Amino acid sequence: MSREQDSVFQRLQGFQRDIDYYEAHRAELLDRYPEQWVAIFNEQVAGTDHDAERLLRRLEEQGTPLERALIKRLTTKEELFIL
Repeated sequence: MSREQDSVFQRLQGFQRDIDYYEAHRAELLDRYPEQWVAIFNEQVAGTDHDAERLLRRLEEQGTPLERALIKRLTTKEELFIL
């Protein structure tokens, strides 16, 4: 495996860990941040906000790589978002 392939593989594994973290903690996150957007990065909450664009700006300001963060809307409602 080349160095570039290894780097991509490591990023994918990190993203999967963030998905697993979200799924394992979804109920707790929903209780704490209802009806908000949440960003998970490195198995931690990197930010939350009611406004997705504001959350993205804050993540950029703090140096969180948007392309590697898991961003989800915490809600009990069935919603469809087209981004």
